[in-house]
Amino acid sequence: MAEDTQFLRLFPLQSVVLFPGMELPLVVFEPRYRQLTQECLARGEPFGVLLLKEGREAGAQGTLPYEVGTTAHIDRVETLADGRLHVRATGQQRFRVVSYDHSHPYLAAQVRFLPQDESASATTALVGQVKDASVRHVQALAALRGGYLRDVALPDVATVLSFLVPLLLQGQRTNQQRLLEMNSVMDRLNEELAMLQESYTHLKDEVERRWAQGTFSRN
Repeated sequence: MAEDTQFLRLFPLQSVVLFPGMELPLVVFEPRYRQLTQECLARGEPFGVLLLKEGREAGAQGTLPYEVGTTAHIDRVETLADGRLHVRATGQQRFRVVSYDHSHPYLAAQVRFLPQDESASATTALVGQVKDASVRHVQALAALRGGYLRDVALPDVATVLSFLVPLLLQGQRTNQQRLLEMNSVMDRLNEELAMLQESYTHLKDEVERRWAQGTFSRN
């Protein structure tokens, strides 16, 4: 195996795309994933999170995860009364699967960590545009629920912002995965800006429609 690859235990998830800096709470109940958790703790190693392309079970016939994911550092583990593990972890570093390893009870792989291409650094203007679009998006979501938000705190660091914005795009796992796979911060922010603007247009139209029909909940 090439020297620039590393062994990584994998935790495929059906509905989560993990980004660097993102908090990940998990309730682990399957024996193989309890073993994975204990091995990671004992060795001080992260595990890798991959989004499943389809289905509910990695390794099932015709079902494979995407090949780009993010490592998760275990911050805390609590053993529940019924033997389940309550795990809190944080996303760290993006990786790409080079080859899968099926010799363990859980799925594992040799992976290569992905660099963040900063050669075309995002401009201050672009960061500002994405922040403004993010605020409008969040405020429109709040309005759709009959609420109001005055301030939305967002980071000024381009890379951090680019990994935060996908979390605002709820229910768009395929798009979130595509954003995760981008190496260029500028490309990611430009794509996010377009997605936020499109989403805001739909949200704004829905808010106006509900106000016109008087269907907002006052709770």
